[in-house]
Amino acid sequence: MIVTGLHASAAEGIHSAWNEVADADRHLMGDYEGEWIDPPKNHYFEINRPVAAQVVNIRDGEYALRFFQEHDKRADLYFDGPGRLVDGEIRFSQNGWSGAVARDGLAGHLDLGDKGLVRFALKKSVRTSPTLGMKPPTGAVVLFDGRNFDAWRHEDDRPVSWHLLENGVMEVRSAKSDEDRGKGIGGDIFTKQSFGDCRIHLEFRYPVDPGKSGQARGNSGFFFQKDYEIQILNSYGLQGLWNECGALYKALPPQVNAARPPMEWQTYDVVYKASVWKDGKKVSAPRITVRHNGVLIHNDVEIPHVTAYAFAARTREPQGDGPIRLQDHGDPVQFRNIWIVTNR
Repeated sequence: MIVTGLHASAAEGIHSAWNEVADADRHLMGDYEGEWIDPPKNHYFEINRPVAAQVVNIRDGEYALRFFQEHDKRADLYFDGPGRLVDGEIRFSQNGWSGAVARDGLAGHLDLGDKGLVRFALKKSVRTSPTLGMKPPTGAVVLFDGRNFDAWRHEDDRPVSWHLLENGVMEVRSAKSDEDRGKGIGGDIFTKQSFGDCRIHLEFRYPVDPGKSGQARGNSGFFFQKDYEIQILNSYGLQGLWNECGALYKALPPQVNAARPPMEWQTYDVVYKASVWKDGKKVSAPRITVRHNGVLIHNDVEIPHVTAYAFAARTREPQGDGPIRLQDHGDPVQFRNIWIVTNR
């Protein structure tokens, strides 16, 4: 039984998605880095030896493999195809590519036709953020340090009903029934304080959730002034569209998809400048700079409108300071180490 406001113990989290994780998802899914082995003389792969890959969970026993030259770039894909779990390995063979992902790495070959075969060998790489675990500087307002929800509330002033784990993590707790809603369970949470211009650090992660896709997978959001959202979504291995992880939701896509694999902790480091108003008229729109896992994905860009799903809602324009908001979208996303520095 989980009691609101008290620490709860679990292996990875409360929801089953955190604990019922397939062995292959824990050990084979993720990022890989390596190089081409013995490419033909003067071939592109000889002068561009590095090769990277992503092994992406699709559903139980089914994966997508993506090969390209370098992570965190909008690089041309060498290969994007399916893999299947067989005898503890993820095996793939399509369009001249053939190989397997095992505990000791990812290896195989590519048939170059009259130039013969070129081999590749890659090792798994956990590419942590340079700001992961960053401590708040002097003068920062600590919004969540893992001990309590004192800085937060639901919009109707209910005490926070999300889960608080023993390891200093909060986990979204969604209502599953009318009975849950009647008990005050679920819903977005908002800071009790309001903020305008600021710099903020936040850490989050999403579970694997095999078989789900799109907006149904690891969905949450992180809002300024209650209405301007940086999307949180399991977008690992996706294109980086305007409704995927790192996007200013339905407004601007990230410059590059820097989303990490499920289960891995990620960071947002954001500088936010609120809109400026004078005599009831907007002088300047809000602007934002975002680093996702240390990768610059928005560089002092103007937010053109409220990041709402519906066009009709995009006409409102928040004025003055507003709360920071974390979204309950029905998925058990986790958060930790949230702090903010104001420009006052």
